[in-house]
Amino acid sequence: MQKSLYPYQNTASRIKTLLFPYIFILSAAIVIKLIYTKEEIYFFINSLHFPAGDIFFPYATEMGSTTTAIVLPLLLLFVSYRKSLLLASGYILTALVAFPLKWLFEAPRPKLYFLNSTHPIYYVPKIEVLSNHFSFPSGHTVCAFTGAVVLTYIAPRKSYGWLYLILALLVAYSRMYMSQHFFEDVTAGSFVAVSVTIAWISWFDNLPFLQKEGWQGSLSNKF
Repeated sequence: MQKSLYPYQNTASRIKTLLFPYIFILSAAIVIKLIYTKEEIYFFINSLHFPAGDIFFPYATEMGSTTTAIVLPLLLLFVSYRKSLLLASGYILTALVAFPLKWLFEAPRPKLYFLNSTHPIYYVPKIEVLSNHFSFPSGHTVCAFTGAVVLTYIAPRKSYGWLYLILALLVAYSRMYMSQHFFEDVTAGSFVAVSVTIAWISWFDNLPFLQKEGWQGSLSNKF
């Protein structure tokens, strides 16, 4: 049993600066959910808007966008083909898990969920607020936490895990701040990303063909 768990233990050890605080935050999120209703959490967050946030969070949310999921692996080609492939495949795999869940749950986004509500809702100016049934889980959050886990794993300094976790949390919060998702959506999105990515890294890093010398190179070696 210990032998079979070794790859997962090794991966968890290498991302512990992200994983341990994430587990604490996830536990706190679960407690919050047990105490407060979906509506109470949403309206509390919706009451916390401020001018600087209306400017900052629309930019912060892009760290979990498809563009970021394309650009980061391309940039990593200049560092390592193997690391680039790990990040790109991680993004693809977690997306393949998350998007079927959106279709399965068909959960309405906040704007649609509160369509007939008389409670005042603040929407960030000049931001298109989505209104469909693909709220759960949050795709941007999945993307952000997938990147955070992989980048922590490959980082030369594991202390960077704190930074990557903070950036991923900013993306998750931005989705709620802009009324694109509920608290439950981003919490589930983070869990899907972290759990699936850890499993993927543990399997990926033991593939025989990736041990070949060619995968250790990078585009920077070509120039």
